[in-house]
Order: sequence, then C-alpha cells, then structure tokens
Amino acid sequence: MDKKLKILMQKILGKKRFELLKFLCENCDENGFLLIKISEIEEKLNLSKPMIISTFNFLEEKKCFKKLKNGFYQLKLGEKNDS
Repeated sequence: MDKKLKILMQKILGKKRFELLKFLCENCDENGFLLIKISEIEEKLNLSKPMIISTFNFLEEKKCFKKLKNGFYQLKLGEKNDS
C-alpha cells in the first residue's frame, strides 16, 4: 500500500480501525470468508472487544461484512461475493 494512502486512511478511520480492516483483508480467503474468533483478533492485534465489535457493526451497516455465525465472517468486497 502506498505510504501516503496508508497515512490518510489511518487519519480518516483511526489507526486501530485501519489495522483491523487491513488484518481482515489480509486474512480472508478469495471469497472473503474469514474463520477467526474475536478473542483471537483481540490477542493478535491488541485491540479491545468493543472496538472490534463496533468496527464489525460499521462494516455491516456499509454492507461490506456479514457475520455468518460465531467466528465465521464474510467480507463482501467484490463480484465474487456480492450475494
């Protein structure tokens, strides 16, 4: 990612939310599926549970993210997963 874009996105979203979004994008499969518990994200990124949940809610409001069941999520970012 371009350094300027990274700095801009961190300022817009906040550093912690940006890091979480980056983590989700880097760890989902080609269809956007992600199998991870919130507690694992807390530990890996040193983020609070309320912050993670608020980011998930934000993404759900934007129709970019869906909780399929506990620990199983889908990022909805393109044609492959626009269902």
